[in-house]
Amino acid sequence: MGLPLVLAACHNQSKRVQDFIPGTYVNAAKGEYGVANDTLVITAGGELHYHLVWRTGYRALRDGKLLPRRLRVKNYETVFDPAKLELSEPQSGRVFRFDRARGVLLINQAVYRKL
Repeated sequence: MGLPLVLAACHNQSKRVQDFIPGTYVNAAKGEYGVANDTLVITAGGELHYHLVWRTGYRALRDGKLLPRRLRVKNYETVFDPAKLELSEPQSGRVFRFDRARGVLLINQAVYRKL
């Protein structure tokens, strides 16, 4: 009797995270050597598949002056793991975790706020 309730709770949690995933996430970072702004756009691509476009704008800081902005765009095809409640990208090994309560995406130590 308890097992069906546990399975239903896990399924519901997985569904809530999957419903949260699509969207736009942003992060800004500033350091000794420059400033960077990241934007991640995640769209559903199938049952457990998601397409992620990662755009990074970066300006290096040299001799106290910001150099011209450089842009980088990366595309990832990710897979949702319902047990771990995270996206993974098999080629790079990157893992994308979500915290619905805080409205954020976590990549290692970086926190991306959902818009």
